Amino acid sequence: MTEAAATAAATGPEQGRQQQQQQQQQQQQQANKDQKKGPSLQELYLQVRDKPCRVVDVRVESLGPEVEGPGGSSQSPKPLRLKQEILDRELDRVYEAKTLRGVHEALERSVEVLRQLEVFDDITALIDAQPLDEPDSCTVQLVLQEVGRYRFGGGTYTQGGEYSVEGSMVARNALGVADQWTVTGEIGTRSSKNFAAAFRLPRARGTWVTPEVRVFQAFANQQLHSSWTEAMRGVSLGIVSADNPGMSLAYEYGWRSLSTGAHASRSVRNQRGDYLKAALRCSCSFEGGGRNSAAVLPTEGWQLRWTNEIGGLAPGAEQLRYVRQQVQASWAAALTDSLSLHIEAATGLLLPSWAANSSSSAGKASSLPERFYLGGVESNLRGFDTRGVGPSEPRRAAAAGGGGGSGGGGAEFGAAAAPGAEAITRDALGGDVCGSVYAALMMRLPGKAGDLGVHAHAFANGGSSVLLQHLGGDGGAGGAAAAGLGGKLGGIGEKLRSSGRELGSTFRWSTGVGLVFPTQLGRLEANYCWVLTSQENDRLRRGFSFGFAANMGL
Repeated sequence: MTEAAATAAATGPEQGRQQQQQQQQQQQQQANKDQKKGPSLQELYLQVRDKPCRVVDVRVESLGPEVEGPGGSSQSPKPLRLKQEILDRELDRVYEAKTLRGVHEALERSVEVLRQLEVFDDITALIDAQPLDEPDSCTVQLVLQEVGRYRFGGGTYTQGGEYSVEGSMVARNALGVADQWTVTGEIGTRSSKNFAAAFRLPRARGTWVTPEVRVFQAFANQQLHSSWTEAMRGVSLGIVSADNPGMSLAYEYGWRSLSTGAHASRSVRNQRGDYLKAALRCSCSFEGGGRNSAAVLPTEGWQLRWTNEIGGLAPGAEQLRYVRQQVQASWAAALTDSLSLHIEAATGLLLPSWAANSSSSAGKASSLPERFYLGGVESNLRGFDTRGVGPSEPRRAAAAGGGGGSGGGGAEFGAAAAPGAEAITRDALGGDVCGSVYAALMMRLPGKAGDLGVHAHAFANGGSSVLLQHLGGDGGAGGAAAAGLGGKLGGIGEKLRSSGRELGSTFRWSTGVGLVFPTQLGRLEANYCWVLTSQENDRLRRGFSFGFAANMGL
């Protein structure tokens, strides 16, 4: 061994010991610094959170919107429009707290409730200690920034093959009680129109209930796909849970006029006329798993929505008696930072003439507007035209000089859905039972497109809808009323089983790839589709297609 090699061998262990000593010294110095700093704020809070503490004062400051100036952005004081009695009511729980933990939890709840009033853009809360002569007391500082008195909105979108433009105006807190007054209007390219005026009062009188009153007039033109138009005028009274907006109950009362055109099929013509609709709708929505409800395309969590509607709940509304149920579910999981798996499913059931002892229930068909229609992005069945899946019936040939049917039905039929497309010669009737499923791998695009939320997706989806066969019998008579009821319920069960088998055997499937563009109203998709299975009389949309799905919670 040379002298240099011997020296290196001798100094190697010595250098290792020196490095270890230096690391120990650095760790000791860092520990000394941390000890001098004292415990962190979190550690201090954990030490004193259960000690007695009471709030002696709540100081509220109201600020206007931020204004950009030479020295940067600034906010100036602004009078609070919300009545002081409402603010005091929501802050009472803070004074009732006995410990610092209690004050903290009560203040968090008060801030949450104030946000639910929907009149504040920003809320900042701070707990401040009192002087040393009052060690068991504290004050609360609350900085509030109210929303503007008026808000205007508008936009354009396409759904059901119709392009629409909508506008809205909202007046908030006009009376100082967190009240909201809304006026909306929507006009479509096929003469569809919707106008409504609504009033809502978040957390009315300090309760968890948000009452809503809505007066509306709607005109839906379904001539292109189904040869009927619907005019509806009425009022809706409802309540929504302030703690869970997905829980709602509403009663709708209005007059419906259904009109058809010269080419309408027999099933469509049989339903034209005027009807009184009186329906109670209950909606429940649950979610979890870290789902971000504010996002159009959540990448984590699950959601379940159940909607039940019962029609015919008023004298004179016997012609629109039904029970309509729909269940929608979605689940998403992030596989990587930019890749996620999405699964969605929906099913629906419509039972016409729910009154089992009604003599008019025999052979009663369900109402066309209440049925389920499949086809297109809006119903999670890509590769098929809007309302292009499910029961249909041939349109009749127009008689010479034939008119538009009851109520001035409207347009010429047998026209193409789009320039160059195949003419539509059958009316989509919709189904009483439906089911659909959608699964996709979504990848967030890189660059500016990804910053805007644009995703690429590879998907597979399927679905079908069928009609329940008309229930026979007259519900029993005289002493056989009970037997008639039992027979009718048994008949309903048999028809449901038969429809379930038909639904499974007629499921359509398609797959494809495309781009998803999220918007405030919903998601716009550009897809290339391959249809795997279809049924006779389905209207297909192979190849490139565009579609829009409005935000419905899924």
